Amino acid sequence: MNLKNIDYYDIIFKNSIDPILFLKGDKLIDCNKTALDILKMKDKKELFNIHPSQISPKYQPDGKLSAEKEKLIIQECSKNGFIRFEWIHTDLNTKEFWVEVTLKKSTLNGEEIFIAGWRDISTEKEKEKTIENKNKELKEKYSQIESLNHVLNDIKDADLSEALMLLEEYKKALDESSIVSKANTKGIITYVNDKFCEISGYSREELIGKNHNIIRDPKTPKEFFKNLWEILESKNIFKAIISNKKKDGTIYYVNSTIIPILDSNNEIKEYIGIRNDVTSLYEKDEIITKQFTDNLTGLANRQKLVEDSKNFLFPKLAMININNFRDINDVYGIDMGDFILKEFSNKLLSLSNFNINIYRINGDIFGILASGNYSTESLKDLCLDFLETIRINPIKYDNQQLNLSYSIGISSGREWLLVEAEMALQEAKDENKTLVMNLENKNKDALKKKVELTNKIKYALKNDNLLIYGQKIINNITGKIKYEVLMRLKVDDKILSPFFFLEHAKKARLYHEMTRKMISLACDYFKDKENSFSINLTIQDITNEETVEYLTNVLLETKTNKKIILEIVESEQISQFEKVSLFINKMKNLGVRIAIDDFGTGYSNFEYIIKLNVDILKIDGSLIRNIHKDKNIFITVSTIVNFTKQLGLEVVAEFVDSKEVLETIKSLDIDYSQGYFLHEPEHLI
Repeated sequence: MNLKNIDYYDIIFKNSIDPILFLKGDKLIDCNKTALDILKMKDKKELFNIHPSQISPKYQPDGKLSAEKEKLIIQECSKNGFIRFEWIHTDLNTKEFWVEVTLKKSTLNGEEIFIAGWRDISTEKEKEKTIENKNKELKEKYSQIESLNHVLNDIKDADLSEALMLLEEYKKALDESSIVSKANTKGIITYVNDKFCEISGYSREELIGKNHNIIRDPKTPKEFFKNLWEILESKNIFKAIISNKKKDGTIYYVNSTIIPILDSNNEIKEYIGIRNDVTSLYEKDEIITKQFTDNLTGLANRQKLVEDSKNFLFPKLAMININNFRDINDVYGIDMGDFILKEFSNKLLSLSNFNINIYRINGDIFGILASGNYSTESLKDLCLDFLETIRINPIKYDNQQLNLSYSIGISSGREWLLVEAEMALQEAKDENKTLVMNLENKNKDALKKKVELTNKIKYALKNDNLLIYGQKIINNITGKIKYEVLMRLKVDDKILSPFFFLEHAKKARLYHEMTRKMISLACDYFKDKENSFSINLTIQDITNEETVEYLTNVLLETKTNKKIILEIVESEQISQFEKVSLFINKMKNLGVRIAIDDFGTGYSNFEYIIKLNVDILKIDGSLIRNIHKDKNIFITVSTIVNFTKQLGLEVVAEFVDSKEVLETIKSLDIDYSQGYFLHEPEHLI
C-alpha cells in the first residue's frame, strides 16, 4: 500500500465520530457529516456562511449573549492559537445540547481559519444536574430535620396547644392566599380549600373522592402527566404552569407546586398541591404570541416577518401572490377561499428549513424569507421549483383540481426588503410575469420609474396637491363626532393613498416636508370647527426636531392644541421609551391628547402602554374585522379593553365594516367606532 497517496485529512474529516466544523472569520464554512447529524441538517448548504450564534440559544448559561461571547472567544483564539470551552448549541428543531468545543487557529491558502471539534457532553451535564439536585434535596431534608428538631425542642418548653394553634394559623394563611388541594397516592382528591372551589366552579362535595383529572384540560398531552407522576413518585417536588378546565368548560392557568408528603418510613403518604392563578398573565402572553401568528393558516404573520428580517443575517424575501383570488371568494364563497389558503400554506411549509421561513403577509400574499448563505438565485430557483411542484400536484377542492396562477416578487437587502419585494410583485402582476427580482442592481427602467415618482411627489407638494381627507370617529353612546385626518396625494388626476407613495417619499427625503404640510392643513381647517381631530405621526416624525418644533408652533398659532389628538403609529420602535416619553410629555404640557394607533399589529406590548402617558388606545382593524365570528379574537379584544379601562383610557375600534361588527364592539363597552360602515373618508381641503 502506498501511504503517500492516502488523503489522511479526508479520511479523518469525513469519518470522525466527533463533529468537526471550519470557520472563516466569524462564519461557518464547512463541516463533516457528524456535525450535520447532531444539528439535524440535511446539507452543508444550510450551515454555510452562518454565524455560530444562529445555532445557539440567545443566551449562554452564564447570562452572556451567545453572539457577543462567540466574538470574544474567536478573538482569544486568534490571539493565543487555541482555546477549549463549554457551549450550548441548538439543532434545527431548536433542541439544546451541550458540547465541549476545542477551537484551534490555522491557515488555509494564506487566510486565517478556525477548526472546531465538538465533544457531546449533554449526558455528563445531565448527570451533574442530577447530582446537584440530589445534594440540594439532601440539604433541604437535613434543613427540614433541623427545623423540626427546633420546633420539637420549642414544644417541650412551650404549651403544646399554642404550637398547634400556630400551625392552624399557618394553614389559614395558606388557604387565604393560594389554591390548595390534597390527594392520596392514587390521585384521588381528599381535600380542597374554598379558593379551589371558587376557581374551578365545583362544590367541595363534587370534588372530594374524585380524581384530579376532573379539572384536566383535554388539550394537555398525556406525556405531561406521565412526566408529572414520574417526578412525584421519585419523591421530588413538581413545579409547572398547568392549564385546567372549569366546570363550565373555561380554561384557566395555575402556577402549581405539588409536594409529596412522606411518612416516618420515607414512603409517600399523600400529595399536597399549592397553586396561584396566573390566567391573566398567561392570556397576555398568548395575545402577544397570537399577534405574530396568522389566525387562519397558523403561519407567522407580516409583523413576525418584519421582526425576523431585522434579526436574520443577509435576508432575502420572495412575496408570492395567488392571482385573482378575490374572484374565487366572490364566485365560490369564503369557505372555499379559506380552504385554498390553508392548503397553499401547508404546501409552502414543506420548504421550511434552517435558512427558510414561511409567512402569510396578508390576504392572498405569502412570504418566503431566506437568510444566511442562501443566495437570491437559490431563492429564485426554490420559488420556480415550488410553482412547478404545485402545477404537477395542484390544490384540490371536492376532488376538483384548481389550476391557480401565481406572481412572485423577490428582493434582497435589509433596509427596504418588504417595500422592494412589494414593488417587484406589483411589477410581475402589472406585466403578467411569473417572477420579478428587484435587487440592488435593478435595471434602468425601474430606476427611471422611481425618479418619475419622486418628481411627481415634488410637483404635488409644490402645487398644493397634497390633500387632507377626514373620517368620522363616532362615540358609541352619545354619537359625538371627531375626525381622523388622512393624507392623500393628487397625481395625474388620481387620488393616491399613502400606500402608493409614502415609503418612496421617505427614500426621496420628502417625507418630513409632507408631514409638516399635513399638520398645517389640518390645524388650519379645524381651528374654527367644534370637532376635535387627530393626525398620525410616526417615530420618524416625533424624533425629528424640526418637525416637533414646527408642530408646536402651528398648534399655538392656530390654538388647536386642546382639540388635536396625536396618533402615534405603533411599530417596534415605539419601545424607545425615552424618546417617545419626552415627546409625549412635551405635547401634554400643551394640552394635547395622545393616542396609540394600530394596537394589536404585532408590536403590542402592555408594558409600554403602562409606562407611556397616553389617553386613547385604537385597536387595529386586523382584530376588529372578524370579532363577530372569531371567538379567540373576541377574547383577545375583550382582554385589551378590560386592561385599557383599568388604566382609564378611551378605546377606539378601527375598521368597523358591518352592523354585526358594530354591535359586537358596543357589547364590549368600547367608547368609539371608526370604519367604512359608519363613514367613508371625505375630502376636507
